[in-house]
Amino acid sequence: MNKIYDLLKNKKSVIAFDVDGVLAVIKFGERNHFVTDEEWENITKNNINTYTEDIISNKMKDFISTRNMDNIYVITKVNNENEYNQKVDFCSKFYNIKRENVFYVKREDEKAGVLQKIKENYKELPDENIIMVDDTTDVLTDVMEKTSFSTAHISLFLDI
Repeated sequence: MNKIYDLLKNKKSVIAFDVDGVLAVIKFGERNHFVTDEEWENITKNNINTYTEDIISNKMKDFISTRNMDNIYVITKVNNENEYNQKVDFCSKFYNIKRENVFYVKREDEKAGVLQKIKENYKELPDENIIMVDDTTDVLTDVMEKTSFSTAHISLFLDI
């Protein structure tokens, strides 16, 4: 039987969340979920902040608000420093996540390595209590294959 729900509800678990599609509802395009890569690059280079209150996931905000914030992390892919700073501000302001607990990667396959660095702060915690929450199955599979940590697709939170 799947015990991911028990692990997610366990107050001792350390949970790392992705931003886009997990903490931030993806609705960046005018009538589509996103914009072209070129448009996104221009938006972030010009420091246009798209990480505003209207893309908060209230379901995720409610869940995170019940947690020990020392055990909540973010691992997100960014293209540049402007995007990283906007995401840090978004996570801090709207989710109360500690700024120092927000990490970035340049490639999705680097998230497992960041999780391993986070684990160093929780040596006594069983690996299964380190959880990556993402909306990209390739990321979750990569974490599953490279570590003994737990993984949770964002869709699990529809029923939690």
